[in-house]
Amino acid sequence: MRPLVPNEGGAPARTTLGGTFLTRAGLKLRRSWVAAGAFAAVVGAPAGAFGGAWTLPQGSGQLIATLYGWTGFGPPWGGNPPVNQSRVDAQTYVQYGLTDSLTIFGQTALEHYALGDPTPNTYNGFDYSDVGLRAKLWSTGDWVFSGEATGFIAGARDPNAPAQEGNTGWAGEARLNAGTNFRLGAIPGFIDAEVAYRLRTEGPPDEWHGDLTVGFKFTPRLTLMLQDFTTVSAVSTDPTFSEWRQSVVEASLVYALDDKWSVQLGLFSTVWTVKTNTQHGVALAVWRSF
Repeated sequence: MRPLVPNEGGAPARTTLGGTFLTRAGLKLRRSWVAAGAFAAVVGAPAGAFGGAWTLPQGSGQLIATLYGWTGFGPPWGGNPPVNQSRVDAQTYVQYGLTDSLTIFGQTALEHYALGDPTPNTYNGFDYSDVGLRAKLWSTGDWVFSGEATGFIAGARDPNAPAQEGNTGWAGEARLNAGTNFRLGAIPGFIDAEVAYRLRTEGPPDEWHGDLTVGFKFTPRLTLMLQDFTTVSAVSTDPTFSEWRQSVVEASLVYALDDKWSVQLGLFSTVWTVKTNTQHGVALAVWRSF
């Protein structure tokens, strides 16, 4: 997802990287929760795709295809009214276990992004694409800790177009993850907590990311995930790309068709915005374990 901040002329400019999230359930308990950790990785739409604290077993992988869209309003700026905007993305995410402790991942997406008055503009093309590595750092009992390094390549190329401004530069991110399994009565669950720092270029300020996922596996096939994705930008004195904050919450249901295929439905909405836009949307996904 890509929050917007107002630019100097009054139209909002996009400033954060796009993304989405998910995975599968349905094997033995230990294996299914490894998948659930990866699942917290990609289910949803409000943040960049990520893999959770868990790494995949060597030689196993996931491919996730997601379609998501949202509508919202940018904040009033420079005496202008709120700006209407909408976005639809078709995204593909892949992760693969190089070893039991090292997982490679990447994603790319095509997007349609539209801004309304006072400077209506549309972008159709590639969103940010990324590639990264997740390494298990330490585990004890049900807890696992990992770290990630990710590089992002911009799809947008025209910094003067309102619907592309702020999203034409590369970015890099370092992320620390912690995850654990638990039980709520007879219901197994998992928690995944993450913190990241994202270096931005071509205008927007750097960003701190804090993501939290809580999952409940009600049956061997059905999992409920509750997620919060919070972004707080670094301090900025640039009038075009001011500092901003946003929190997005999402509820998702994931249903395992078998031990290879799953489907997901998620609803998400912003609950906190400062100098950025609101987002209210839906995510649909299908993924395959291999």
